[in-house]
Order: sequence, then structure tokens, then C-alpha cells
Amino acid sequence: MSTANPARTALGARISGWLRFAAFYLSEIVKSNIMIAWDVLTPTDRSRPGIVELELPEGLSDVQILLISNLITMTPGSLTLDLSPDRRILVLHILYLDDRAELIRHLQKNYVQRVRQLF
Repeated sequence: MSTANPARTALGARISGWLRFAAFYLSEIVKSNIMIAWDVLTPTDRSRPGIVELELPEGLSDVQILLISNLITMTPGSLTLDLSPDRRILVLHILYLDDRAELIRHLQKNYVQRVRQLF
């Protein structure tokens, strides 16, 4: 009868989580680059720039906030502009803002929640 080493299992889960996150983020970068390249190469300007406030949950560490803001900034078409003094709101500039509510839902689910799960 074999028993799994809990430390090894936890390490494997962390590595798996980081690999899944890296795959997700790489796909975000590819999609964003394709969207911007298409917009540059076609005669119609499809950009709809706007400012969005992304509410952050309580209890995020400085490292988590920094990672979220940098990941958003490194994704083409988005830029982190400011963090509120209470560290609860990230102010973002978005180049392609179609549906504000959908964008916020996407950022909450795919950036904020994923980063929280990594730490």
C-alpha cells in the first residue's frame, strides 16, 4: 500500500496551477496581438478606448496586486493607470472596450481570481 507524500502533492498542484495560468496568459497575449494587428492592417479603426475601474477583493497582498496590474498592462490593448489609495480599485485604460460589465467579469475571473489561486 503506497501513500502519497503530501508535500510532493502540494508542490505538484502549485506547479500545475502555474502552468495552467501561463497557458491562459499566453493565449490572452496572442488574442490581443491578433486583434491589434488586424486593426492596424485593416482600413477600419475598431478601437473604442475607455477607462474602467476594476474592484479588487480585500486581502490581496502587494505582490498579488502588482502581478495583476502588470499582467493587465503587458496584455496588448490594456494599461493600468492607477491604484486607489485604499488598494481596492485598479484604474485601467482599455483600447477595445465593447461591454464594460463583460470586461470587468472577464478580468475578475481570469486575472484576479487566478492570481489569488496561485498564492
